[in-house]
Amino acid sequence: MLSKPTHRTFAFPSLLMLLLILLLNSSAVLQAQTKPVKTGFVNATYQDQASEHRYVVFIPKAYSPEKKYPVILFLHGAGERGNDGLKQTQVGLGPIVKQQADDFPFVVVFPQAENMKERLLGGWLAETSDGKRALKILDAVMQDYSIDARQQILTGWSMGGYGAFSMAAAFPKRWSAVVPMSGGGKTEWASKLKEVPIWAFHGADDRVVLPVESERMIKAIKEAGGTPRFTEPKVGHDVWKVAYTKPLFDWMQNPSLVPDSNAPLLVKPDRKQPADVDPKSPFTPALIIDDAVSVRLGNQFLKSLADAVPSMVPKDMLVGRINDIYDSTVAQGRSFSVQFSGISYQGELARAAIEAYAAGTLNIQLGIQKVNLSINTTYVSGNRHSAVAGPISVSIGYQRPVWLSFDVRPYIQNNQIRLRLLRTRFNIPQDNWNVSGPYGVSTRGIGMTSDRVSSGLVSGIYGSKGRIEQEVKAIVPGLVDELEKQLNFDEASDIVDAIWPLPVYHPRMRLSPSEVSTDKKGISLSFGLTIAALDSTKPQAKVKRLTSLGRPVSDIPKVSDLQIGVAPSMLKPLTDMLVEADIARIPVLDIPGHSFDPLADPKTLQQVFPDLKRYGDNVQIWSELILTKPIQVEDGGKAKKDGRNQFRFVVPQAAISLAIKKSASDKEWIPFAEYSLAVSQDVEPDIQEPTYSKRTLRLDWEGDSQIGGNARFAPKYQPQDAKINQKKMQELVQAAWDGWTKQGPASTTVIPDIELGFGRYRVNQVNWAAPQLLATFSVPELKITNLTKKEIEYELKSPYSDWGGPYKLKPGESHAFDTATPLTYRRSVNNRREVYTLSAGSHYEFQSEGDAQKVVLYEAADN
Repeated sequence: MLSKPTHRTFAFPSLLMLLLILLLNSSAVLQAQTKPVKTGFVNATYQDQASEHRYVVFIPKAYSPEKKYPVILFLHGAGERGNDGLKQTQVGLGPIVKQQADDFPFVVVFPQAENMKERLLGGWLAETSDGKRALKILDAVMQDYSIDARQQILTGWSMGGYGAFSMAAAFPKRWSAVVPMSGGGKTEWASKLKEVPIWAFHGADDRVVLPVESERMIKAIKEAGGTPRFTEPKVGHDVWKVAYTKPLFDWMQNPSLVPDSNAPLLVKPDRKQPADVDPKSPFTPALIIDDAVSVRLGNQFLKSLADAVPSMVPKDMLVGRINDIYDSTVAQGRSFSVQFSGISYQGELARAAIEAYAAGTLNIQLGIQKVNLSINTTYVSGNRHSAVAGPISVSIGYQRPVWLSFDVRPYIQNNQIRLRLLRTRFNIPQDNWNVSGPYGVSTRGIGMTSDRVSSGLVSGIYGSKGRIEQEVKAIVPGLVDELEKQLNFDEASDIVDAIWPLPVYHPRMRLSPSEVSTDKKGISLSFGLTIAALDSTKPQAKVKRLTSLGRPVSDIPKVSDLQIGVAPSMLKPLTDMLVEADIARIPVLDIPGHSFDPLADPKTLQQVFPDLKRYGDNVQIWSELILTKPIQVEDGGKAKKDGRNQFRFVVPQAAISLAIKKSASDKEWIPFAEYSLAVSQDVEPDIQEPTYSKRTLRLDWEGDSQIGGNARFAPKYQPQDAKINQKKMQELVQAAWDGWTKQGPASTTVIPDIELGFGRYRVNQVNWAAPQLLATFSVPELKITNLTKKEIEYELKSPYSDWGGPYKLKPGESHAFDTATPLTYRRSVNNRREVYTLSAGSHYEFQSEGDAQKVVLYEAADN
């Protein structure tokens, strides 16, 4: 209601669906049609002269040989290389297809690059063995299934984005559409790509492959006469998460479409994304780090959480049935048995309160109202006397909420936070409940009248208030079970991701609570981190376990709000896994930004190793940066005036390793030289506000780097000129590192708001306090700005307060309100009430319309 409309017009050309009727002219085709076809993700192998190669093909659920299908060839990124036939479906297009498997209209081919020693960004180039085999696999799929040869679509991400540009340039007439993501290529390919329908995507905040790589390609293609499309959303390297949407899939089928520029890709880049890894794939633990993450839930946060509880619990939580109640009574000297049957109840949760008030004890109070207890039938029986009464209604909390209070003790069981019920309190005030007489009574026996039975039952129920209170208490265990389901801390994983410094090989990790402690100011939780084996097909003989990297639960700061702490020192065991597996390496030409490129340039390296001159200009150099010891984290420089501290990334040992080929025709690389080095540099954590409601955790490089090292020839290499210019090599490495760090921060990660029902909590501060990086969340501001030329008067109320104000907002000024829940706004306009609901943490603006006499409240654009 409050979002301001945009005054732009768009063309929406309709899709013309052409139905092709296949004429069956041969018995071979008829036989193929009758053969049953497996749909969904199908594992397959391609046999060549060398060996078998695994791949996956997705077949639409409603596949029919009588219909021709468009086919997509997807080229994965460097992290999914291997020969397991699985990884290539876990990142990129695979998770998207799995979400839409019931109606995804394409056949999709997922080959896997197997060469682990190829340049990371060159694995899918058209001239490589993996690139050539991918096309042969596509050809095989087109023979096995009913494919429209006029609709062959090529897309790839990261390494696959480079491959998409390369294969499109090598075979420009083959592809009906090409979609490179987070890619790049050689600008000399542009003349071959000018006729190819291309829509490229690249995250504006990509630090793995810089956006300029795609920008250069798109510019060159346009200068060559092409008309490629280019989209650059405000996301990082994983641009596929926001790019693979319906507008793109529609364009793939018909590249003449004009995409809707108001599509979700462009206006909602922060929506929840699919997981990077298929949850069905094996997660084989290799390392457990205790106390890796801490979470503090202070009482101020618990209060906000309690305010949101009524909107978080299921609406049917206070709906249910009670078993029949059996009782006995004596009336006029006669004994009677009473059975209350068909008892049901329903009510509303009006308020909630949560507070930690003692060691190991958390108090939860639920204000319930409008509770109706309905007794469908009552049976009264005695010696020669009986009665049957119709429905009786018991109303509780019809004037004000009645408070159900219970204490719980949080504990950990099977890596889950559980709540042990300690005690329950519930008392119905005499003036806040009512019993209505039964609707209809039938009696049998002398003296057994309807009035006497009705009066006796009503009096009996009033006298059984304690029994009713016990029955209400009996529903508390079910309430506790529902509250347990709300206890998850997924946002903590985002902060763990924020400190990962390497551009590739991000390990799979799972957080699980390990210890909990309650004090009179809040709750402290400690989480362990389980890291998966790098190769799930090769389980570890023994799972390693590390302790004392973070804080024990007793040392977690007792803050009043929400605080999440992460121990960056976990990088040491994590990167140690990569070092041990010998995969913590990257060709210098693949390092983002090209600042390391001189370390692979023959003429530049001749200044360090004069012996290279004897090979002339045709010498080829393979230069690789290799991590040989794990990354460590230490205290950094002095604290700044604003209290922010720095910590230091330390690479105690790495190497730039060089190999040469005397000419391009040589088959073997010759180990040539190596530069062993150590690097350290400070980083400073900070919270950035790219928009009013968006927050990012940024680790900025600070101060000067410290680099030391020494160069030597390979042990078996025999130089004719043994001189090495150590000073020049030091200068080259220093310039490469400094050039890389000056391109941007060490890490930038969006920290989403903590959703509390209809409200929210937002990160507002981050600081390094050894051994943890601490992120503090608090209630966000709801801001209202007056952009008109007149003073505006309005009122606000929360779900649990009376109207506040009237607030008078002068032209050009703003009001800010700290609230974790939405606020109801109202204003008198021309003798009528204008009432809206304002979302917590958002920004609203009064704007003039028409003749400037009309004032309208809009939600401000979040940019």
